[in-house]
Amino acid sequence: MAKKEQPIVNIHRQDPPQWFKDAGFGIFIHWGVYSVPAYAPVDVEDFGTIMKEKSMKYLYENQPYAEWYGNSMKIPGSPAYKYHHEHYGDHTPYTSFAKSFQQTSQAVDVEKWADMFAAAGAKYVVVVTKHHDGFVMYPTEVNNPNIADYHLNFDYVGQLAEAVRKRGMHFGVYYSSLLDWTFTTKPIESTADLILSTNKTQTYLDYAWDQWHELIDRYHPDILWSDIGYPDDPRLPQLFKDFYQVMPDGLVNDRWSIFPNWMRHQYLHPLFNWAAKMQFKQSQKADPKDMPPQYYDYRTIEYTTDWHGTDYFETTRGMDKSFGYNQFSRPQDYITADEVRDIVRLVKPQKGRLLLNVGPEKDGTIPPYQEQILKDLAEKQP
Repeated sequence: MAKKEQPIVNIHRQDPPQWFKDAGFGIFIHWGVYSVPAYAPVDVEDFGTIMKEKSMKYLYENQPYAEWYGNSMKIPGSPAYKYHHEHYGDHTPYTSFAKSFQQTSQAVDVEKWADMFAAAGAKYVVVVTKHHDGFVMYPTEVNNPNIADYHLNFDYVGQLAEAVRKRGMHFGVYYSSLLDWTFTTKPIESTADLILSTNKTQTYLDYAWDQWHELIDRYHPDILWSDIGYPDDPRLPQLFKDFYQVMPDGLVNDRWSIFPNWMRHQYLHPLFNWAAKMQFKQSQKADPKDMPPQYYDYRTIEYTTDWHGTDYFETTRGMDKSFGYNQFSRPQDYITADEVRDIVRLVKPQKGRLLLNVGPEKDGTIPPYQEQILKDLAEKQP
């Protein structure tokens, strides 16, 4: 009898590897150039509350995520715009923070990180390898045609992968597939901007394709964690096939939606702005009646536990209101270890797990409040 050919995508949707079924708790790491200004407003709601109660215009103007600083600082009148003007002036581009980060980042101690994550009970770690700002967190060999030397010059991702696996945890990579602000400069101020004002050139399609393959071939990740969506590239199923050939038990998340280039016409923006907002709000609940994404092994929600789906899923959030380090976060902005345990207890019977973020300072130091939460979790693992 001929061997049954394995499907190209979604091979673990119904039956993921046992380690993932058992894992109730993982660690996300957002560390990058945004850790230098380390700013987002704190007198705002968290992302989950904003999505339920506020407008998308409000979200982008009052973005609580410090890792979005490169976008927020460009929106006139926003808190980040005012902060950047007061502290850095009008002629300091976001990319100028890269040199400082390339220097300070060399002090990072990934062995210490991995010790703390394992002690806290994490079963897997997902690391940001490139966020929307386009800065690459490893010495990539894929050339960025718009900016030179916009990456780390030591193998932080490889060192972290080794440290994590040495302690029995699994390792995943996050990569911002759809957004890269080194290829586009217009600030995002609406959902239509978010989805449609992205780079559609073959140059960027090849750039994202090559870096995803670089991550797969170098680090053999257990998870590919894309964000927002994926460029309009017909090769995407082949990317998954290539991944599963390298990592037969690998997993992909659900943020790979492709928005066709024909939808980018300006006159469609108001309609698409409304439709995209509705779709995003639905994805935060994942009701079984809703149309699921085309590609995923498991689903994701953010700053919420409001889950109504039947798939395996992951809820993710920061320890405060941001993923990237926000130097202005107050004690009351942080989650407690008991609240972390409560989330894990709530979602695990529903086939869920919590991916809790750590946002280190620019030199790799885990901020005191975040470190204390990890220590508290170590006393009684979730």
